[in-house]
Amino acid sequence: MTALRIFEWPSKVLEVPAQEVVLFDNALRAFVADMHDTMKETAGIGLAANQVGDLRRIVTIEIPSVRNDKSEKSATEEPKWWHNKRFTFINPVVTNSEGTDRWQEGCLSFPDIFDFVERASEVWVKAFDENGKEFEVHADGLFAVCLQHEIDHINGIVFFKRMSKLKSDRIKAKMLKRGNIHVDA
Repeated sequence: MTALRIFEWPSKVLEVPAQEVVLFDNALRAFVADMHDTMKETAGIGLAANQVGDLRRIVTIEIPSVRNDKSEKSATEEPKWWHNKRFTFINPVVTNSEGTDRWQEGCLSFPDIFDFVERASEVWVKAFDENGKEFEVHADGLFAVCLQHEIDHINGIVFFKRMSKLKSDRIKAKMLKRGNIHVDA
């Protein structure tokens, strides 16, 4: 398996809605495995295909039960059924949501940038796995946050668009100040 290049904002590919997957073949399964490898190599908990330059509706998630990040809630969260499990969501659709919660989020496409985002506290998502088998999950806690964040990605929505203009402008400025910006995709 191969680790893939992660595109950083302001790469255009991050703000383009992805297309539905229609072919579930060995090439798709190999790509999904590469996404999981990339996520693991970068210590990410979620990855959307457009973050690696592919405009298909594919999301991978794996959330360890013990985290070492800047999220205050993840450190105190009790282990759940979804911890330490590898998930692949192809063509995911949120079918229901409840409540609201606020979490500090980060993003592999925005290295070293963390800020609070308000999202639904629970979501129900229907999707397909890499073999074309349909399934549904009920997610809460960090799993719900991660799912919503990654589904936003495949809808062409980066996380700062869920924030105030002031916060959004601050994040854009930090990213542009970093240099080495490639707007090639």
